[in-house]
Amino acid sequence: MSNSTSHLIQQQMYTRERRGIFRSTEGFDTVANSKGLDTSFIKKVLHPLCVYDAPAALTARGEKQESVYPEAMHLVRTESGDVVLGRSIYKAADFTGLRSAFFTHNYVIPAEHGESPSDYKQWLNTTFVDAYDIEQGTELPELERLLGGSVFPSVDPSAVLSQLQLGEEMFKQILYAVMMSATGRKKIYIALNVPVEAVASSAKLLLGVLYAALPYAFRNRLGFLTYAKEPHSRKGIHLMFVEPFSLRPGDRNVEKDFVFDLTNSGRVLNVDAEQVRQPYFDWIAHTLLTGGTPDDFFKFAEQMLTGMEAGRDLALSSYHELITLYRIEQGERGLYNERRISVLRSLTDYLSSPDALPRKMRLNDLFLSFFDHEFDRVKDGYIPDVGLVDCFKDYYKVHARSSENRLVEYLIRSLNNAYTARNTEAVTYIYHTIEENPSLGKSYFTKVLGNPALTKLLFIPYMDSQMKRTPDVKGLLAVVYEWGSRYIEVSANADFQLLAESALMGKLRAERKPVEAVAAIHQRLQQWESSSTGGQLSPLEQSGLTERLQEASDRYLLTEVELKEISPDQVVQIPFFTRPDLVQWVGKLPAPLKGQAVRLIAAYDWFSTENPEPSVLEGLEPGEVEKVQDWAYSWLPQQLAEGHFARLLPAFYRSDGTGEGILDFARLVSSIRKWAKDNDTMYRFIRWSEGHAEFATPRGGFEPAYRRALLLFFQKEGREGLHKKTLWREYFEPAKPVFKNFYMTARRETDTPLVKTLRRFRKGGVISGIVLVVIAGTLGGLKAAGVIGSEATPAPVTTPKPVQPPVVEPTVPVKEEPTAIVTHVPNTKATTKMVKLLFAFQTSAEQAAFKPKKLVIVGADQKEYSYENFTLAEQNDKEAASKANTGQSGDAKTGSATTGSTPAGGATGSTVGGGTSSRNSADQAGTVTGQSGAGTTSGTPTGGSGTATDGTGTDTDAPTEYDLKQYPYRSLLTIWQRLELDDASTVTVDGEEYPLVQVKTAD
Repeated sequence: MSNSTSHLIQQQMYTRERRGIFRSTEGFDTVANSKGLDTSFIKKVLHPLCVYDAPAALTARGEKQESVYPEAMHLVRTESGDVVLGRSIYKAADFTGLRSAFFTHNYVIPAEHGESPSDYKQWLNTTFVDAYDIEQGTELPELERLLGGSVFPSVDPSAVLSQLQLGEEMFKQILYAVMMSATGRKKIYIALNVPVEAVASSAKLLLGVLYAALPYAFRNRLGFLTYAKEPHSRKGIHLMFVEPFSLRPGDRNVEKDFVFDLTNSGRVLNVDAEQVRQPYFDWIAHTLLTGGTPDDFFKFAEQMLTGMEAGRDLALSSYHELITLYRIEQGERGLYNERRISVLRSLTDYLSSPDALPRKMRLNDLFLSFFDHEFDRVKDGYIPDVGLVDCFKDYYKVHARSSENRLVEYLIRSLNNAYTARNTEAVTYIYHTIEENPSLGKSYFTKVLGNPALTKLLFIPYMDSQMKRTPDVKGLLAVVYEWGSRYIEVSANADFQLLAESALMGKLRAERKPVEAVAAIHQRLQQWESSSTGGQLSPLEQSGLTERLQEASDRYLLTEVELKEISPDQVVQIPFFTRPDLVQWVGKLPAPLKGQAVRLIAAYDWFSTENPEPSVLEGLEPGEVEKVQDWAYSWLPQQLAEGHFARLLPAFYRSDGTGEGILDFARLVSSIRKWAKDNDTMYRFIRWSEGHAEFATPRGGFEPAYRRALLLFFQKEGREGLHKKTLWREYFEPAKPVFKNFYMTARRETDTPLVKTLRRFRKGGVISGIVLVVIAGTLGGLKAAGVIGSEATPAPVTTPKPVQPPVVEPTVPVKEEPTAIVTHVPNTKATTKMVKLLFAFQTSAEQAAFKPKKLVIVGADQKEYSYENFTLAEQNDKEAASKANTGQSGDAKTGSATTGSTPAGGATGSTVGGGTSSRNSADQAGTVTGQSGAGTTSGTPTGGSGTATDGTGTDTDAPTEYDLKQYPYRSLLTIWQRLELDDASTVTVDGEEYPLVQVKTAD
């Protein structure tokens, strides 16, 4: 405003003259001002306020009398805090006397001048200058005070409103709009229902009533203009009185502002009628209209709002709250009973500001009186609402020292009432309130736990709910540790220990992996013990709670978990095996638990070490031994695959140990043959067994029973390991002599019948030698003809033709033909993802009984594939079936080929897994060749058995041939997935293995 630091009031005058301060020619300009006003302030702030537009109604009738025209008095607050109070009046003639003008007189009241809540009375009654002669000079005096008297006419609000035809409801709406506009952007436009000549005077009367109704903070912000020809927004002007009938409907310039057209239309815009039905508006209107004074409340409100956050003194809600508190303080106690929670929240809010207590003792006394009232209600059995408890908690945060004991007692009594009434909701929210404030919680629980009766009555039920809320064992232990370590009275409390143990059992029953859960419990309890400091036991250890929970979890495993339900990996995790008092502990257990403990200990000893003794189960009752062995059987295939051979032995341990060793060797070898995915696993086991005494006799070498079991294996499945050079060299040739001799014997025992016959001839002398030569020549001729053999042979040596004795043909054992066979039908479309298996049966009854549920195939990658979803379709050979039923078919047991074409629906010619296939002449159609070993079977059909070499110099058995005509009942099984098969593939249906054979020719 000014370069001066003076607190004096400055003046400025503005009108149309021959010249002005800022212009040398005629026109509107400042004609005089005080020296404290600088040029910039005058031009930017004061000149825009120097405006007057004559009312349209007066100019239309050519009114010349200046006093009839309403004065435009304005009050604007600048950003620097200065107040501009001015007035513009109509002048019928300017200095020329030829045209009208206006004259403006402004007072600039600096912020340093000071302001009181009652200054509005002086502003509305200030005296302004009507004219000024520039010839008197351009400098105006600085003033100590505004012009005008110090005694102001009293205003009767009721009479003013009646004079202006404003009802109470309309007055409250205008007051609401004024308070909202003073803090927002909306303007207020009022067209009073008075003649245009009376607009300004009526506006000043209404402003007097409005100022009297405004709290101090709003008075210090309001800007107004008592007259304007039309509504338009001006900076710093909140309330503008306009010429009647100038508020035209649909005017977009004012559609978002507060509009009060109080002429004949009575139109009001943008005022929510519900908003004015609030406590403050009701009270202030009633007070003013009944002749009361609100000044005492305004002082009360100003004091209570001290220290609150910025802007709180301009919030309407503050005055709604404070007027309620003020009225209650003045004796209207019924207002508290109507809105207890809102009243208490208001009090705690105003008392929460820093250093509030000394300045707001009136509110503090009021709050304490309400607390005493609520305390008496609780004594009578009342259960408080959550809002009441929250209010007292909030008060405690600010004034804990003075209220702690009383509040703790209030909470104890409230909880007792809630528990008595079984009001769990009330219990929950009261405890939630206590938990939210650690200081309050500490005071409360110290009081409760110091009294055994209160502990049982309040604390134990609370802990029960806390433990039930935990989701799992981990959460439960966290609760137990928190409370047990925080209060020594808790960990030593018998009810708490029993509750913790019971809750632990409940959580364990819900665990999907109980062994892992118990192991985690032990680990956590050990952490509790290790957290003790200074060599002193923690409260949890001193009270015995840690040991009790350990014991409970261990007993849970014995009572709730069966050995058959857990795996070896879980067994070795059971924590009570490491107890130093394990033997004594097991000895004190009841009989059922003792048996379970003994079984678990035996299983632990079995699988916790890499090389358990075969006699690890010795000492158990026979029935217990059987239970442990039965459990282990399902896990031993995995142990075999992982190479833990020693862990297999206890399953085959014989406690008598008489006769032929301490192991059931036949069952051991048979089981390994069943579990092993390939013969290599068995070979490795055999070599491993050489170094273990359980398999050897005192003089060395294998036990006789073990030798017999191995020999049976070599004869049935393991022959290849003895006769194939690579396998022999890898596994058996490096053995010690005592074991290698056995392998050599087994090798001879598994020779083919032809080799055995030749070996007998080799021992028979000259005649036998001659026979040998004849047989050798015969074999050479067969090889030359391409009948047998496939490798290059040396040139035959010419020898004298000996006398041909009768050739003794070796006896070939007749193999029993199976009642059902299966062959792989290859895909004709390489892009189709499916596997076709043709199952063929000799009788219709066998086919009818074939209802597969689960199919297991070992593929070319030596992996096992299981299927339960597949399709099955019959593809029977009706002609062959008819012949079979009438006895016209060949002998199914002879193994001879039957001529004839392959019937429709027969198997497609291929070798399993991509082996070589060939199409023979028509008289060989329908012949099926069975697999032998892992090599490719010969494609030559014969009436008996032939010989072939496998490249190692050792004969192999000739393949068995099957006549497909003997299997007329056929079912085609289709799996909708690509899978590569080879000679080593196997097919198992519902646990029964079917021979997978080759089809040479088919449709």
